[in-house]
Amino acid sequence: MRKLLLASVALAGLASATFALNAFAGDAPTAPDAAQTQRMMDNHAVLLEAHLAGMKAGLKLTAEQEKNWPAFESAIRDAAKAHAEGWRQMHEHMDGGERPSPIEHMTKMSEHLQKMSAELKMVADAGKPLYDSLDDSQKRHFGPLLRDFLPRGPHEGDAMRHEGEGGSEHME
Repeated sequence: MRKLLLASVALAGLASATFALNAFAGDAPTAPDAAQTQRMMDNHAVLLEAHLAGMKAGLKLTAEQEKNWPAFESAIRDAAKAHAEGWRQMHEHMDGGERPSPIEHMTKMSEHLQKMSAELKMVADAGKPLYDSLDDSQKRHFGPLLRDFLPRGPHEGDAMRHEGEGGSEHME
């Protein structure tokens, strides 16, 4: 679980750094309009529902284990809401047309990473009782099923997926 947390934070940092480099090089992506933003938010909400349902079904929780699911699910939802709000704020700021100074950008990145760290800790804390209640088979499935919730970089986190194929030891 610790490796998962570290990998998530590292992946988020790389994604932020890539965006920062592109922004300062003049290759900043253009902000989508309100309709596109709403469509993307709706799509993310649908995917979140599907991923949560798929993870719960894939784990085949017992009645006793089911008691630990709501806290974990709620933490995932809260983190997703916070992530969506941060994304929305970033795009609103991009719409302003004014580029932040390198110092302002680093400060924003630092604040973003702190928020992500707190959200990840919240998910880990809420998920611990659930994970501890799982049997060995369920624990092997937990990591790969959890990957759907990881923040993705510009290349959809392929390095993370290929690194552990053939086993999920690094996710436990």
